[in-house]
Amino acid sequence: MEQLQKFTIYGNTPEERGIMYGTKCKNLINNILSQYKRFFNDGHVGISWDEARRESKKFIPYINEYSPELLEEIYGIAKGSESNFEDILVLNSRSEIMTLVKKYKSDEEEIDGCSSAVVLTEASSDGHVIFGQNWDTYSWQGYGSIVLEVISDEGPDLMLLTEAGQLARYGFNQAGIALGVNSLHKTYNTEVFGVPSTFIRRKFLHQDRWVDATNTIFKAKSMIPMYYIGAFAGGDAMGFEMLNEGIMVLYPENGLIVHSNHIVHKGYSYQRESLGGTLYRNRRIERKLRPIVGSIAKEDIIDSFKDHFGYPFAVCRHGDPRKKEMDRISTLACLVIDVTEKQMWACKGTPCEGEFTEFKWTRPERAADWENIVMW
Repeated sequence: MEQLQKFTIYGNTPEERGIMYGTKCKNLINNILSQYKRFFNDGHVGISWDEARRESKKFIPYINEYSPELLEEIYGIAKGSESNFEDILVLNSRSEIMTLVKKYKSDEEEIDGCSSAVVLTEASSDGHVIFGQNWDTYSWQGYGSIVLEVISDEGPDLMLLTEAGQLARYGFNQAGIALGVNSLHKTYNTEVFGVPSTFIRRKFLHQDRWVDATNTIFKAKSMIPMYYIGAFAGGDAMGFEMLNEGIMVLYPENGLIVHSNHIVHKGYSYQRESLGGTLYRNRRIERKLRPIVGSIAKEDIIDSFKDHFGYPFAVCRHGDPRKKEMDRISTLACLVIDVTEKQMWACKGTPCEGEFTEFKWTRPERAADWENIVMW
């Protein structure tokens, strides 16, 4: 089975770091961009790629206010990959642009989604904090899935699972802070523009204090509903269901918190439309993990993400052969992080078939800078 490629980037400035990123992943970035252009221009989204490029520029003032250094990195990625800046910006705001248009088909079979879980110290077999995530989206996007290590002398190094050319999707840092994300289906914000989610994810993971990481969620003006799940090596985790009306915070129950792609906070009393598989995916994971709270191991989390109930619209998502190739959704990768020990394992493709590999730090000694974490 094909494995995820790992790339390591660094630089004295965000732009230098971006240039190295773009240079190392040039072929991957340009090939995945060609797939996106085909996807947009063939009518799968309801907006052409050129129109998407024009729309993407409207995000720039919000990004500049929130995290100008990451916009510099986007410029660097474009330079290094010899791509157009707007192309890289669309790549990092594709979800927002699709939501903005609201013309794309939104049947459950044709929208992406993910599942996530965090196990705290009291629920795990070894007293560690463990995080797990399945990344589900269009199958053709799997070509560009990579592991990206970001080396920084200004803060902790990062280990990310992402799409070539994107700032971040999921990951963790050497300060013991991890992040997972699930889109919230069929729930549209009324804000027209805001900060694209990839920028929020990356900024979250650059923080070395738990309070600063969680505050990056509240400081972002986001235009699309999103669920962020943060986990901390100190023994804490919080979920944030971000809506235009505000952010609803979820806490673990008996050391376990699980989520898929619909709102579960009790303060939100309705769903606007049918949501399909997300309504059972979180419960399938809960069904496997809740009975063994207190003895959950990394392998148990992986096993829960292999679940095939409701196939092909399962936790372990497989492309529907009844759909056209470009419309098929599948699990592109699965990752498990021991947040306490600052270790990550990931597989490319579905966890039922993929081979899990540990991705190690280039500078493991730097993790010692954050070893004196006060436990919950």
